[in-house]
Amino acid sequence: MAFKLFKNGDDLYNQGDDLIKRGEYAKARDILQKSIDKEGGVDDVAAVKVALIDLSSRLTNPAAYRNLESKLKAVSQKQLEFGLTTFDRDALITECVLTAQKMQIMDATSNDSSKNEAAKQLQDLAVRYQSEIGDRNLIVLEIFKNDTTVTGMTEFYNLMAVSYEYMSDAVVWDNPSQAAEYQQIAMGYRQQNGQSGDANLARIRSYSCTSKCWLCGRVATGEGIHFFSAPADVSPALDKDDNGVAKSKPEGSTQIYICRACYSAVSNRSDEISQDYYNRAMAEMRAMEARLQAEIAALQTQISFARMNR
Repeated sequence: MAFKLFKNGDDLYNQGDDLIKRGEYAKARDILQKSIDKEGGVDDVAAVKVALIDLSSRLTNPAAYRNLESKLKAVSQKQLEFGLTTFDRDALITECVLTAQKMQIMDATSNDSSKNEAAKQLQDLAVRYQSEIGDRNLIVLEIFKNDTTVTGMTEFYNLMAVSYEYMSDAVVWDNPSQAAEYQQIAMGYRQQNGQSGDANLARIRSYSCTSKCWLCGRVATGEGIHFFSAPADVSPALDKDDNGVAKSKPEGSTQIYICRACYSAVSNRSDEISQDYYNRAMAEMRAMEARLQAEIAALQTQISFARMNR
């Protein structure tokens, strides 16, 4: 039986392919890279498989998808294999483009002021997932997660929901009622996607809630945004319904409603008082430490004189 001491590029490519099927990606990557150096395999398929292996540990990195996209475009074959999965080259190129774009939009959205523009971009992207991928499942998740439930349509519903949540975040400070409407639309998309929408419902209830401040009487809409509930000792004589449209406390509760202005004023004053107590305590501790140090120094002096006079 002949033993081949030095493997050529094709032998290395086949060995790397076998390692991928066994899930040994790190070893497969080294072997495939060597096959590329020796121009092994078919076309530039080895480079695609190396890019896929690199992507496996960076599924949330848009640059990894861009890298895979460029390697796929250099391949002439239309049908490719990775392990036990066969996929269409052009379909994966489309998926890489859309996924990288999605991640870049979300990564760039750091504050509410940028969320309106991001929402528009996500809606445009959602339509592309719907039209360009549709009911096909996403290839990357099938390969690395064995998940065929995520399709172009599920991404469409998810991105539409996220876009309306972004729009809600962008307006809740100025218009909580409008923010609640956007959350209602987002919940509808999530429910069409098989999700409960409970988080959206909780926000709808909070943003739609109106109260009257117990302290100043101002009416505010948007619990957790423009007014808050706080624990208080409310006696029966005070716990009376004034038949107003907006309540100053939840019924049968030891909480009262406080508008954001009063809440922040009380909180800020409380912080100032706490800081004052802290400063006084620290000053007393430093004074005490100075006295102790002085007493210790005096005692050490007495001990030194006593030893000298023995």
